[in-house]
Amino acid sequence: MTDEEIIQKLKITPKTKVLDMGGSLKQHPEISVDTLVDMYPPEIAPYWPSKLLAKHFVKADIMRQNLPFKDKEFDVVLCTHVVEDLFNPFLILEEMSRVAKKGLIVTPTRGKDMEFSGFNLTDWKTGPRRQPGHSHHHWFIENLDNKLILTPKIYPLLYTREFQVTKWKGEEECQYFWEGKINYEVFGQVDTHALIENYRQFMRANKDILETGAILFYVDNPFRVLREVGKRCYQLLSSHF
Repeated sequence: MTDEEIIQKLKITPKTKVLDMGGSLKQHPEISVDTLVDMYPPEIAPYWPSKLLAKHFVKADIMRQNLPFKDKEFDVVLCTHVVEDLFNPFLILEEMSRVAKKGLIVTPTRGKDMEFSGFNLTDWKTGPRRQPGHSHHHWFIENLDNKLILTPKIYPLLYTREFQVTKWKGEEECQYFWEGKINYEVFGQVDTHALIENYRQFMRANKDILETGAILFYVDNPFRVLREVGKRCYQLLSSHF
């Protein structure tokens, strides 16, 4: 979702007091952010360090610490591609509801985060490994009837033959707009069989927009392998000139 789309949807103006939650890695250059909260400032963010664009930066462990703000201090809070990364996202969901009047949460869709990567020697996220979605994600996130649904992302299950999604044809981003309070629900059962059935229900409900196949071979499609070897050779040669 672009900054322009966010501005239009949330009716953000120059007077809107905006909080960016966990956005050091990817800031919002087109949005006038008042405060950015994260565990590290953008200047030392991994992979893509950048200059702080917000007016203020607050260092906080958003999985353990309450936010140092008053109730409804901010007009809008943005939280894009963060919730799925957290071992414990529940505190920050409650805190965003407390300190902001409305907001936006963006994550990958569940189907996109189940899709296995292909063989790729130049992708910093995976390399030759084939993995479901991003390996640092802990939750599948869905927006069902304007309620945020969090389901544990269990990697051993995803590597079983039944859940090997090779292609997802649906939406790539889950967008959840809220006002007043974040409405969310967690799949909290410890029964492994219930969780497996939850995964099966998702697969059945989305059978028309996903493809499955065997992914547990190290070697991918041979044409893709040759292409990736060529890209890697070019990358290595370029680094020497």
